[in-house]
Amino acid sequence: MEQEQDSQIKVKVSDLTQYLICPRLVYFSARGHEQQGIAKGKERIESILLKELAFNLHTIRGMKDDEEDVKRVIEGIVDGVEWIYKEELKGVEKNFFEAVKTDFIRSQSMNVDEWLRKIRNENGLLKLEKTHGYEREHTMVSGKLGMSGSVDKLIRAGEEVIPCMIKTGKCPEYSVWKSDRVQLAAYAMLIEEEFGTTVKRGFVEYIRTAEFRESQIRRRDKALALQILKRVKRIKGGVFPEKGENAPCDNCVFEEMCETKKTLLSKLFSRR
Repeated sequence: MEQEQDSQIKVKVSDLTQYLICPRLVYFSARGHEQQGIAKGKERIESILLKELAFNLHTIRGMKDDEEDVKRVIEGIVDGVEWIYKEELKGVEKNFFEAVKTDFIRSQSMNVDEWLRKIRNENGLLKLEKTHGYEREHTMVSGKLGMSGSVDKLIRAGEEVIPCMIKTGKCPEYSVWKSDRVQLAAYAMLIEEEFGTTVKRGFVEYIRTAEFRESQIRRRDKALALQILKRVKRIKGGVFPEKGENAPCDNCVFEEMCETKKTLLSKLFSRR
């Protein structure tokens, strides 16, 4: 009975990422509590702008080195963001968004030389994209796993199917972050079911610094992804989890709710 109920609980790959930040984010989100104001901060808006740049690297690679030309091309790309990401930007004041966008264009143009040099280097991922292209935000659903996900870029190079994720945060010194390996492994399993293939590698674009990292899909990463998937299903089913070891409590919109829930549970167990 429990196994049948568990199979009905649907999980997104993004839930696994949330779990790795803090399991309680999964709990409160599953109960309909929205992370209010998630796109209102400057950093979040910049992340959206950077992500859209990552989808348009082919356009940026072809532009001249002239600063005004660079600025003009980037401005053309980010101008469409408010339409593409309308839901994510809901509630953001127009003047604030325009101010962030203007600052973003200026900062990109000032530091553009090194950034451009990296995205014009056609080794690895960028060579694959140029040769084979990619499908943007390919959505997959697995009935067997009870999981769905939308991978940022899906590259089909002959018989090989390769997942690629865009990340706008800090880039690790080597390889990719643990959470990114788990996320890639989850996408790999979805791809393997849909395409009937074996996914051997994936890529992570750390677009802020134009670092493009290849990551092998390892058995242990798949095992960890499946383990987290089971835990997420239990949380969505009603289990209140412990906080994550490195949970960013100071900046969490659920902080007050989290402490209230903890207090109520403490009172409940103390009566037994």
